[in-house]
Amino acid sequence: MAFSGLHVVCGYPGSLFARDKSQAILGKIAWSEAPATAVTSTNSAPGESAGSGQAIFRIRAAADSWVSIGSAPNATSGNRFLVPAATDYDVYAEPGDKFQWIAA
Repeated sequence: MAFSGLHVVCGYPGSLFARDKSQAILGKIAWSEAPATAVTSTNSAPGESAGSGQAIFRIRAAADSWVSIGSAPNATSGNRFLVPAATDYDVYAEPGDKFQWIAA
């Protein structure tokens, strides 16, 4: 089955140990979701922690998409950014942030 829509993974970058030596890869996963277009995510970014740092959203879209992140995201007319198709796009998230997307 071909990938369609948009998928997001929320997690923490880098390792939980020896953070000063870790790489910028996705480490501890908090959740993942594939919401329908123009639907706000049900999950939100977890809080920051001394061990894990600040959470990120890793977004991958099947087609070019507008994405909005915040406490009340609006991908149609709010603050938004373009996520190109077939590209992993990482964005730091504030605790409690949700996301929404629409096709570009």
